[in-house]
Amino acid sequence: MIRRWSLVAWLVFWGVLVAVLSITLLVQARERSDAEQSREPEDTLVLVQVQQGVPFMVQEGIATWYGPGFHGRRTASGRRYDMYELTAAHRTLPFGTLVRVSVPGGDTTLVVQITDRGPFIRRRIIDLSWAAARALGVRRHPVRIEAFLPPQDSGLVLGFDAHWRPYSVQRRAFTLVDTLRDWTEAVRLWGSFRQAVPEAWLLVGWEAGIDSASSQQPHRLWFHLGVPRLRQDSLLALLRDG
Repeated sequence: MIRRWSLVAWLVFWGVLVAVLSITLLVQARERSDAEQSREPEDTLVLVQVQQGVPFMVQEGIATWYGPGFHGRRTASGRRYDMYELTAAHRTLPFGTLVRVSVPGGDTTLVVQITDRGPFIRRRIIDLSWAAARALGVRRHPVRIEAFLPPQDSGLVLGFDAHWRPYSVQRRAFTLVDTLRDWTEAVRLWGSFRQAVPEAWLLVGWEAGIDSASSQQPHRLWFHLGVPRLRQDSLLALLRDG
């Protein structure tokens, strides 16, 4: 009789133990499944929203520069002209606009920010700062300019890769490393940062609650250093396919 009760007790014990373990494993499996379903794959962060940046104005003509004689003077936008900053003057573009300047037939490209008015001589379309003209290697030279501002969608930013190619990309597709308000400082810091992290991008976004429809000139922008969360080779493949 004692042996029979001992056998029953052991069977009950092992039955309860197996049931508890089974329930625990099922709960863990369900939690893992729910977590995997709720987690958005990294690739979709970029795959859906990567597209070539489209300029809102394109122009071709002669680029000139201005320097020492204007250094320290107040510009049409209200800020002091600094010949060592990456800025430019244009007759009509909104202050704060970013302009991609490229030399036809060459591989030299740079992005400058519009802070002043000019030039006012026929066929001349942009007056570069001394620093910008020096970086491009131009004094009086034919150029192509493309004007950009960030997307109005707060979830998107204007992104430049290492070759100054513009893209509209999701903000959350990048890990932001630093944020600055000054364009020249952002470009120079980006150049230094890329020596250690070559895949870093320069991202441009509006201030919170601000877009091109409501922002007064000069447009208030934030500049971010960002590292893609997606593997660089996958990101480049998506950009080429897009």
